[in-house]
Amino acid sequence: MKDWHEIFAQNVLVPPHPQRVRQLPKESTAYQCVLKWLDGPLIKQGLQEVLSEIECHLRVSFFDVTYRHFFGRTWKTTVKPTKQLSRQPPRIIFSEPLYFHTSLNHPNIVAVVEVVIEGQKRDGIFQTLSCGFGILRIFSNKPESPTSASQDKRLRLYHGTPRALLHPLLQDPIEQNKHLTLLESCSLQYTLKPHPALAPALHLLPENLLVSGLQHIPGLLPAHGEEGDALRKPHLQKCVTLYLDDLFFNLYPSLEKFEEELLECLTSDRFWEGSSPRDGGALEIRERRLCVGVHNGLVFVQRPQVVVLVPEMEVALARSASFSRKVGSSSKSSSGNQALVLRSRLRLPEMVSHPAFVIVFQLEYVFSAPTGPDGMAASATSLSNLACMHMVRWAVWSPGPDARSGRVTLPLQGGTQPGPSHCLVYKVPSASMSSEEVKQVESGTVRFQYSLSTEEHLDMSPEWAVSTKAESRQPSKKPPTSPSSPTVPPPSKLAATQDSPVGPGLSISQLAVSPHPPTQRRSARPSPQQPDGSPPSPAHAEHPFEGRISHLEADLSQTSVVLDTCIAEQLQELPFTPLHAPIVIGAQARSSGSALSRASVVLLQSSGFPEILDANKQPAEAVNPTDPVKFSPQKEESDCLQSNEIVLQFLAFSRVSQDHRGTPWPKTVYFTFQLYRFPPTITPRLQLLKLDEALKTSSGSLSHILVPVNKDGSFDAGSPGFQLKYMVDAGFLKPGERRCFLHYLAVQTLQIDVWDGDALLLIGSAAVQMKHLLRQGRPAVQVLHELEVVATEYEQDMVVVSGDMTQFGSVKPIGVHTVMKGRLHLTLANIGHSCEESMKDSSPLPPSRSRVISNDGTSGFSGGSLLTRGAVRRKRVVQAQKLANIDSELAAMLFTHMQSGGQNPRSSGHEADAVRRRKLERMRSVRLRESGGELGGRRSSMLAQQSIRAQHSRDLQVIEAYRERTKAEGISNLLSLAITTQHTLYASLGTAEFFEFALKNPHNMQHTVTIEIDSPELSIILDSREWRHFKDAAGLLTPVEEDMFHLRGGSLAPQLYLRPKEIAHIPFKYQTFSVGQPAMTQAYAERSPEQGVEAESPWKSSAACTKHAKVTFRASSGKPLAVLCLAVEPQPHVVDQVFRFYHPELTFLKKSIRLPPWHTLPGARVGTPGEDPPVQVRCSDPNVICETHSVGPGEPQDVFLKVASGPSPEIKDFFVTIYVDRWMAAPIQIWQLYLHSLQRVDVSCVTGQLTRLSLVLRGTQMVRKVRAFTSHPQELKTDPKGAFVLPPHGVQDLHVGVRPQRAGSRFVHLNLVDVDFHQLVASWLICLSCRQPLISKAFEITLAAGEGKGANKRITYTNPYPSRRVYHLHSNHPDLLQFKEDSFEVGGGETYTIGLRFAPSQSPGEEEILIYINDHEDKNEETFCVKVAYQ
Repeated sequence: MKDWHEIFAQNVLVPPHPQRVRQLPKESTAYQCVLKWLDGPLIKQGLQEVLSEIECHLRVSFFDVTYRHFFGRTWKTTVKPTKQLSRQPPRIIFSEPLYFHTSLNHPNIVAVVEVVIEGQKRDGIFQTLSCGFGILRIFSNKPESPTSASQDKRLRLYHGTPRALLHPLLQDPIEQNKHLTLLESCSLQYTLKPHPALAPALHLLPENLLVSGLQHIPGLLPAHGEEGDALRKPHLQKCVTLYLDDLFFNLYPSLEKFEEELLECLTSDRFWEGSSPRDGGALEIRERRLCVGVHNGLVFVQRPQVVVLVPEMEVALARSASFSRKVGSSSKSSSGNQALVLRSRLRLPEMVSHPAFVIVFQLEYVFSAPTGPDGMAASATSLSNLACMHMVRWAVWSPGPDARSGRVTLPLQGGTQPGPSHCLVYKVPSASMSSEEVKQVESGTVRFQYSLSTEEHLDMSPEWAVSTKAESRQPSKKPPTSPSSPTVPPPSKLAATQDSPVGPGLSISQLAVSPHPPTQRRSARPSPQQPDGSPPSPAHAEHPFEGRISHLEADLSQTSVVLDTCIAEQLQELPFTPLHAPIVIGAQARSSGSALSRASVVLLQSSGFPEILDANKQPAEAVNPTDPVKFSPQKEESDCLQSNEIVLQFLAFSRVSQDHRGTPWPKTVYFTFQLYRFPPTITPRLQLLKLDEALKTSSGSLSHILVPVNKDGSFDAGSPGFQLKYMVDAGFLKPGERRCFLHYLAVQTLQIDVWDGDALLLIGSAAVQMKHLLRQGRPAVQVLHELEVVATEYEQDMVVVSGDMTQFGSVKPIGVHTVMKGRLHLTLANIGHSCEESMKDSSPLPPSRSRVISNDGTSGFSGGSLLTRGAVRRKRVVQAQKLANIDSELAAMLFTHMQSGGQNPRSSGHEADAVRRRKLERMRSVRLRESGGELGGRRSSMLAQQSIRAQHSRDLQVIEAYRERTKAEGISNLLSLAITTQHTLYASLGTAEFFEFALKNPHNMQHTVTIEIDSPELSIILDSREWRHFKDAAGLLTPVEEDMFHLRGGSLAPQLYLRPKEIAHIPFKYQTFSVGQPAMTQAYAERSPEQGVEAESPWKSSAACTKHAKVTFRASSGKPLAVLCLAVEPQPHVVDQVFRFYHPELTFLKKSIRLPPWHTLPGARVGTPGEDPPVQVRCSDPNVICETHSVGPGEPQDVFLKVASGPSPEIKDFFVTIYVDRWMAAPIQIWQLYLHSLQRVDVSCVTGQLTRLSLVLRGTQMVRKVRAFTSHPQELKTDPKGAFVLPPHGVQDLHVGVRPQRAGSRFVHLNLVDVDFHQLVASWLICLSCRQPLISKAFEITLAAGEGKGANKRITYTNPYPSRRVYHLHSNHPDLLQFKEDSFEVGGGETYTIGLRFAPSQSPGEEEILIYINDHEDKNEETFCVKVAYQ
């Protein structure tokens, strides 16, 4: 028998094309192909004169037509003599089976069969010639390919050699190419079919390897007889188990020097390849891995096991004293060199006693390069992307046929020598001058102890026993187990050695490095099978050694073993603080809480804003926003004015006095918000009109009023302000909803987002409490608010939270900065109206909202047509109609004869227009008949009548056949209406709609009823406690039953037992977390100031928005007892909080939102702070991960979000519902979150220094006049600065200059806006990573605060260069420090005096001001620090 080296060298495969390998892997399938005989005159007469003793054989190779790539290995049949061709008919019989398995199930994967003849020339030289080739299509586009076709197939042959397939002119389909010429009367007879019998032996054969049934495969028993086919019904050889212990790797000349040279070589390679700069961080060794597997010369029999090797010294320091002595005695032969040690036993149960079965050892190193600042170690998330793995040594060992146990020392191999992994290995030392003994150890050695066990792998028990010999060899690891002690079964899928994780190879993404793991490493997966259902036993409390790498092991081998008394248990999760600062509810926007000054009120009233009047045309009563509100539900219920008109009047938007002179102010703004259940509102653009200096108040809080902008860009200063009206009356509210609306006004806060109308950037958000809109019996009320518009900026590297956790609004996360951008002046009003009878009649109320639905005689069959779809007719007298007019499907069938040369109307989806088209065709035929009678005479009229009669006859035949086919179904559908109950639900997002269905058994016998539901949003309430909770909330007095339903395993429907004539109340709950398509797109809409927002009645929703659910109650015989059909009308929902995030495209956003104490949330039930209920969250988008974790009492609660951002400029919006009740009956809060995906640009810069970059602009389909806007204009400048023309489909550069004023990491937004249409063309997210320059000098001065006077100072600067230079001056606080000259020129070695002007400060304190001295290229030369103390 051949040994491993010979088989391995003869079966080297060419891999498939890389593009083909990147496709999704599929399950490999085995096939059998029998090449039977070759027909036709292949050999020409002249060839027989040149060659003698001519023989023939076939060659088969895999070929990828798409990429023109041969792969696998060419297979040859046995050589056959050509004497048979002289017979008639000429035929060469092969009858040789061919086997292979592949997962490349694609029509362009073919097998190329080549016919080759060979013979000797007259001079004795052996020569082979190609006579032709054929293309064997293994797969095709048909689903049955390759067929069951044990039938013979004929393969056509072409002239030439298969190398012609590599020519670019041979495009697919190749068989139809004009450059291929068929061999006349020549073909190959073959069969191809799947071969499932080969499945047990697939692990012994590599994929895409063509093998013959006559070929001997290591691991398979040979077939009986010399001509037997071993692969037709393969039989596996008996497996033995091999144990490896005390495994040591010694590297030359020592481990330290070997790894030092290895790191130097890798660093040099990375530098020359350009993957890392010369001054980049040095590579580090993160892990030494050993892959051990059994190889049969063709393939690894099982996936190699992966274990971790550690230096011998670390083991000696961590193990016990007895084990340390053992390691010390075993390593004496290494001459003091430190070795790599495996701290566990290896078990290889797939070993076979065969010369070709060997054990392959592969030593791999895992490296990582730190990317942090100054070469510091990178984080675990970034390091996983920088981990790289290299194989450095490998070895092969074949146990002898009589080997049972012993100790083995093997030389390691490396370099370019082919190995089992088919990859290049780290170089070996030059051995040209070494002796044979030195060559054996120069590349390193591996030493281990082995032992064989004859247990069978195929019939292995799930409880693997450990031999007494292995136990006695490791007394310190595990005490012997007595026979009477209970055995604990280990997990069947976990490779758990004592310390080292064993498993498959890890991908680069799985190498999550943790330099010092804080917890003990335990097994990665619990036991999937426990005989008594008890949880797994705990593992050892202590581990003797802690590794340096935290692994993510998956899909571990089935044949792994636990040699310890502990079994694998689930990893214990530790309390974890997220790496992102939580967002606090209420920190984004807040109301000022203070009233306007009298001067501001007078100024607003004199500006000409329209006055708000009540229903009697009297001014609405003004309410002070600082006055407390006493809410009395009785007053609201007894109010005769039941309708409420909510008015929002936007008056002014002013900048804050803290802004310094250089900060720009927007020219136009617009607002977005959502009031109650109304659609989201986007106001038109409003012009900011600056007030005269004489009209401004002394406080300066009112500077700009709002004026509507016309479509032509002009504005009328005589009609300032913008007003919106929302009518909340009986036509808008559902029955009983008025109380909810009043509660909404009493407790909720309206959030308003303020946007820059030109730059389309978010300025900030404001929030206003609506409790002052409660009229409490008054005709109308109005309140004037001055709101702070606050912008929130997040810093990703700050994780500390400060403040009192028990008070609402006091938690201030450090790293989340809130900046006040301005003040919004807003008037809110509520005008009462009386309910009109006409309004009630025009907007009918929905059906009764009774919580109990009954099916006892409320519905039945009222007659009608069998072909009528839709609702049941109310009248029993039906007027006769043509069938084609009431059935669209029948009309489409009758219309098909008129479609000559066109497509079928049914296939094109025009059934709804079939009736109309049929009427038009009938009218056209009548007109043709009339015109034919006038012009063509009597003959044409008779022909037309005959044609019409024939057409009518065909129509009657079609109608008769159609009626017969649909009669049974129609009768069944109409009869089922007698047991069908219709009901309508009005459901909103997250709110559970509860109802009971009174099911009656109409028969005189008992039934076991199965309840089938076709909607996942509708469910049966199975828990009696949940049922009781909903009944108490609805006020139902029907009884509650315990254990009412019989639940079956899996996804089977629940069952209910009903006695004869019994009525049972079945509780249902409908709850949806999806919102579907929004009814109103948030597009920009121009609206006149006088135009209000019309609220559509909730019952007028389109049929496309209506959802349907069906519940069928079936008896044990399968016949339905009752059917409940639900029509669900989705209703708008209230949005309590809006979050808007900007994030780089195609990345994950991870945020945590901190909830305030639950008893402070609007709508929470009364309770003490110590009675915190469990908080639960749900998300409307199933692709968003949203969760919250239970914490201790009194601890703050965080909602964690993980969202995948899409491509720029996609905006993803979704809703998050929050519950504080156990059964999630109604959400206490609903959040709407927007995720803006932007193009990310990373900039690493220095504060005070100008960094330049360019962005590529791509034109659209039309010419646009665009302009670039930025959120930080003081730090980011663009060139061109103003508006410029962007040509269509053109490419243009936008030059950006960044000069940050403070250090840290933050985001800067850059928008490219069409200035004519105010549309966003492109958007970028500039991620700044700023560091502070080195400070060369420091100064300290003291100034007086609050006097309104500054100070002039001077400092000197000496030019260190011998030539004249020009310098520029900048400061990080231009509002506090100005320079006498922004630039100066000084000669070489000369000194220049810089004049400084310090502005006064209104408040005492200290401030550090940096002075940047930059060269002519704006690069920082020196930085001075001036510490100013204001006293």
